[in-house]
Amino acid sequence: MKTQSFVITGMTCANCVMRVDKALNASDQILEASVNLATEKAKVVMQDDCDVETVIAAVRQAGYGAIVDDKAHREKIRLAKQRAEKNLFWSFVLSAILTLPMLLGMFAGTLHVHSLMIFHNPMIQFLLATPVQFVFGARFYKGAYMALKNKSANMDVLVALGTSVAYVSSLVFGLFMGNMSAVNFESAAVIITLVLLGKNLENRAKKNTSAAIYSLQKKQAKTVHLLKDDQEIDTPVDTIAENQVILVKPGERVPLDLEILTGRASFDESSLTGEAVPVTKTVRQTVMEGAVNLDGVITARVIHTLDDSAISQMMAAMAEAQATKPEIQKTADRISAIFVPVVLGIAFITFLLTAIFTKDISQALLHATSVLVISCPCALGLATPTAVMVATGLGARNGILIKDANALEHSKHISTVIFDKTGTITTGHFQLANWSGSDADFQILASLESYSNHPLAQALKGIDILPVSNFQELAGRGLTGMIQDQTYFAGNAQLMAEQGIAVEASSDTSIYLATATNLLGIATFSSEIKADAVQTLADLSQMGIKTIMLTGDNETAAAKINALVKADTVIAQANPVKKAQVVSNTPDAMMVGDGINDSVALSSALVGVAMGSGSDIAMQSGDVVITSENSLSKIISLIRLSQKTVRKIHQNYFWAFIYNLVGIPLAAFGLLNPMFAALAMSLSSVSVIISSLLLNTKKI
Repeated sequence: MKTQSFVITGMTCANCVMRVDKALNASDQILEASVNLATEKAKVVMQDDCDVETVIAAVRQAGYGAIVDDKAHREKIRLAKQRAEKNLFWSFVLSAILTLPMLLGMFAGTLHVHSLMIFHNPMIQFLLATPVQFVFGARFYKGAYMALKNKSANMDVLVALGTSVAYVSSLVFGLFMGNMSAVNFESAAVIITLVLLGKNLENRAKKNTSAAIYSLQKKQAKTVHLLKDDQEIDTPVDTIAENQVILVKPGERVPLDLEILTGRASFDESSLTGEAVPVTKTVRQTVMEGAVNLDGVITARVIHTLDDSAISQMMAAMAEAQATKPEIQKTADRISAIFVPVVLGIAFITFLLTAIFTKDISQALLHATSVLVISCPCALGLATPTAVMVATGLGARNGILIKDANALEHSKHISTVIFDKTGTITTGHFQLANWSGSDADFQILASLESYSNHPLAQALKGIDILPVSNFQELAGRGLTGMIQDQTYFAGNAQLMAEQGIAVEASSDTSIYLATATNLLGIATFSSEIKADAVQTLADLSQMGIKTIMLTGDNETAAAKINALVKADTVIAQANPVKKAQVVSNTPDAMMVGDGINDSVALSSALVGVAMGSGSDIAMQSGDVVITSENSLSKIISLIRLSQKTVRKIHQNYFWAFIYNLVGIPLAAFGLLNPMFAALAMSLSSVSVIISSLLLNTKKI
């Protein structure tokens, strides 16, 4: 099984999405496909023996184009989009140039301006309208043909049918039969021109919904100061390999993920974490791509190339979220499936009833045309994805990386938030609180732990150590080694039990030191709670959301932390399996953990939130990643963002439907001219996108 993203060309509305989706899912080699109108992409899960040509062929069969969305095709995609946008723009401009004289002629006839009456002449209108109808409107005929060929109907069917009715009735009843009241060439031309205008405005607005990804791309450097043989060489960033050494000067943006070798500087990491307070870093600390060096010169080792850097991972995660179809979208999909056929039925009934009561075929056709044009379901297909695109961008700017659009929807419904303790509620940085043995044995413990990367071991750095031989890590229990011809064991209660040494219940903030037969001492460690932990849990309580703290610590250690943060429930001595069970048994739960060690619990929750930073983003197991590991309050921001986004999607559906609910009856009763119907239809899509963009004005 493999997953590949494709850029889909030629889609215009929600029904196009459904047609591509249906064509892809019809293939036995394609396991799952999700198509997004706003991003114009399809995420395809296929069998290992399925090649991309199979997918492309299925999309073409449905009447659309597909390009593999990867680095190798990036330039092809850019050129294709540029070409499509340019073609759409000039189609509108030239269509508008030909349509404007017909509008002047219409007003001249109404206002009796004789100098412009030439444009009211049916033959002149015919000559002007024909290229608009069949050259600049050809895209609608092509789209309608492919839709009908695949036994479906979309926006192109409505536009092509509506304008054709206006054009042909003008030609037959007006030009050939001499009925001047039936001449509506300008209506057909104006409809096409306004729809093209709407698509241009829609394209511009959709670009703004992707502004967050574009802004991240702009933060990626083009060149770096490579240090080679003590020489500084400006080198393209995409040629840099891991472990090469580069120089970063004050005022420059960090070009790649780095480990500092020399120097010290303050960095603005707000583009990654959403935190405005600068962070000072020095030797052996990491700094991520996109951070700004404020005040120092550093030399640093590259730890991730451009494809694997923090910003690249953020962009990939955002693109993944935007390609996901949230559950709320399914409502729109069901409506879209029946919408166009229903509209066609209403238009036909409108034509029959108007013809019967007015005995005027041209008038009946005009009313039916208005119904067809007002009803295009473009806005319906944009209502959810544009809101998701803006919300994921807003989240990223605030240090909340949403990897699954469903998590954005589900966070609104959370009734319980479950927190891991170590590294989530507490800082994860420890200091020695107590040692029960002798100074000599403490030196032995520090010597053994100097070989370990465990967080508790880091608290013992800086102590003179003794030589250690036969060192060995004992997975999940501790470590062992020989010092001065004596074998020692340092670890948890399980390791002590293996040696036959009885100790009290284990705590994940204690280390026991022993020989093969005797306990020599116990080191206990303390960790400060995060600065915003107390307020975050208090805010959740005020919102009516229950809180649970899960920890591997014993009950005494857990109670000590909970006396400060005041979670509703504390579950101590919880191993990873028990954590996952607690999460699975808690309905509507959000699990907040510090990444890989909580991966099972995170994946078991309705919403899994991983506390991480920088390049660890890709390794985190959550649906959402808080890119600053010390910002627990972002949980509140995530829930608020979810509430605002779902509310915005509902608003968008209102705007998508209100035009039709009001416009279709007006059009059916002849109170809405086809030209104004086209304007209303075009504005419905633009209004939905603008509505989504207003999410950017919200504070979370």
